[in-house]
Amino acid sequence: MAKASPATDKCINRRTVLKGGTALAAGSALLRGGYAEAQPRANRPTALFAYVGAFTTPERKGHGGGINVYRVDPTSGAWSHEQLLEIANPSFLTLDRAQRFLYSVHADLEEVSAYAIDKQNGRITALNRQSCGGKNPVHLSIDPTGRWIITANYSAGTVGVVPIEKDGNLGPRSDLVNLPGEPGPDRKQQASSHPHDAVFDPSGGFIAVPDKGLDRVFVFRLDAASGKLMPNGHRTAG
Repeated sequence: MAKASPATDKCINRRTVLKGGTALAAGSALLRGGYAEAQPRANRPTALFAYVGAFTTPERKGHGGGINVYRVDPTSGAWSHEQLLEIANPSFLTLDRAQRFLYSVHADLEEVSAYAIDKQNGRITALNRQSCGGKNPVHLSIDPTGRWIITANYSAGTVGVVPIEKDGNLGPRSDLVNLPGEPGPDRKQQASSHPHDAVFDPSGGFIAVPDKGLDRVFVFRLDAASGKLMPNGHRTAG
C-alpha cells in the first residue's frame, strides 16, 4: 500500500537529477505552480512542485521508489525533496485542471490511482484506485469537463474510461473499447494492438489514439454525459 516518507531538507541541483536519469526516464514528471493571491497582477509563482514517477519493479529494471515530490525554487531553479509516496510503477502522471488532484497509471498493472494535493507543501495523499480495464496502461488524459479519465492500455489493446468524482476519487470504469485491425509487419513489436497515447484535440471534441501494433490512429468522440466512447474512424499509417 502507498506509504509516505518524511521530507528532507536536501537541495538537489541539475547534476544530481541527471544522475538519477535511469529512474526518472522510466517514469514521468510534471510541474505544479502556486500563485500569491495578494499579487494577482504580477502572476508570479510563489512555489513550484515537481511530481516524478518511476519504475519500481525488477521486471521493469526499476530503481525508483514511487512518486517523488520536489519543491522547485522559481528563482534559482533549485530542487528540494518534499516526499516519497511508495507505489508500484507510476509510469505516467497528470493533474486535474484546478491542480487539486494528481492521477497516475501503473506499468504492468491494470489500474488508475488518485491522489489529493496539499496546496501549501505540494504533498500528495492517496485517495483510491480503479481498474482501467487492461494491463499496462501507458498514458492517461482528462477530458475538458474534468469528469473522465481516458487510458491507453498498451498490452491489452484497449482504451478505458474512468470517471472522476467531485471529491477527486475515481469511480468504476464506464467504458472499455477494443482496437481491431491487422498487426503490422514487426512480429515482435506488432503482434497485437498496442495503443500508446490518448490525446484530446484542441477543441476537446475528439480523442486520437495512436496504435503502435496496428499502424493506425483511432479517433473517438466521448459522450460527456455517459462516459462512453463513440468510434469516429481511423487512419492507417504509411
